[in-house]
Amino acid sequence: MAEKALHRSHIPLRESDMRSDRVQNLQVASPSSAGAGLQVRDLTVTFGRGRKAFNVIEDLSFEVAAGETLGLVGESGSGKSMTAAALMGLLPWGGKVSRGSVQLGDTDITRLSNIALRTARGREIGMIFQNPLSSLNPSLTIVQQIAEPYRLYLGASPTAARKHALYLLQEVGVPDAAKRLDDYPHQFSGGMRQRVMIAMALACKPRLLIADEPTTALDVINQAQILRLIQRLQKEQGMAVIFITHDLSLVAEYAQKVMVLYAGKTVEQGPAEAFFSAPRHPYSQALLHAIPRLVNNEERLTDIDGIPPRPQEFPVGCRFAERCPAMTPECLTAYPPRSGDDHHFYCIHPVGGAA
Repeated sequence: MAEKALHRSHIPLRESDMRSDRVQNLQVASPSSAGAGLQVRDLTVTFGRGRKAFNVIEDLSFEVAAGETLGLVGESGSGKSMTAAALMGLLPWGGKVSRGSVQLGDTDITRLSNIALRTARGREIGMIFQNPLSSLNPSLTIVQQIAEPYRLYLGASPTAARKHALYLLQEVGVPDAAKRLDDYPHQFSGGMRQRVMIAMALACKPRLLIADEPTTALDVINQAQILRLIQRLQKEQGMAVIFITHDLSLVAEYAQKVMVLYAGKTVEQGPAEAFFSAPRHPYSQALLHAIPRLVNNEERLTDIDGIPPRPQEFPVGCRFAERCPAMTPECLTAYPPRSGDDHHFYCIHPVGGAA
């Protein structure tokens, strides 16, 4: 359901829409906010109405500075992609941001009009979607899909936009890029479609890039090439990056900060070095213990018994309690308070003892 809503970002934006909303767009790209990062405060996403309403994301707060990468990790269903959809204003039907703010520079994204928000996507916020097969428009050529935002948002001529699209395809490693510009998505392999998605996300040099499993369809060599490209552009442009992945080894290599989600809530957040050297939440520790290690081939991988709760069944207390080996009755009565400063967590029985 979420992916269907994400496709709305590929509906062509009419130039008349751009002109009619130009005054609002000026605040999105104001010089005073140039280079500023992202600040999210108490972000809550709700589905349904009245007594049937339930939260899928609750009270997320985090920051990503310009030039910084935040690794967003957790099991499938933890709320990673839903968080990205909320930041982009692309929530599925029935979902809404019911509380909190998303501040990009001087602009609260949650308060923009629909047209202003569509303009901010691509120009100020770029996103590499998780499924390149369903995220590309099958009726448009590759050059049309990459060049359109560059032409509309930055005022480039069709010729300049085509040259820029060629440059981006070459940068992401598409072979014979000049010959592939006028091909359609079905003529590309899964890995090549992934590269096209990355080129589209980077087309307008956004201040914030949300990369949702950006290298899933790529082999290890090309994976490293793409991530180095994102790093280089990030350094050149001061771009903030949210890197959503299940691969903690990539987070360890490319992210400066880590936020762990479980059942729509933050369980731990802090500098990557501190997180990997001394995780404090039992769930974080369990994720790290599930990573294969080459130093000891006889060591068995640790799995996590049970499954995450459904949003309609989120408990009052710690949402990981039913799967946690350290659970006590008090874990079930209320969600744990925050402990720690830069490296903080939400647990009354943390790994390594109380803070």
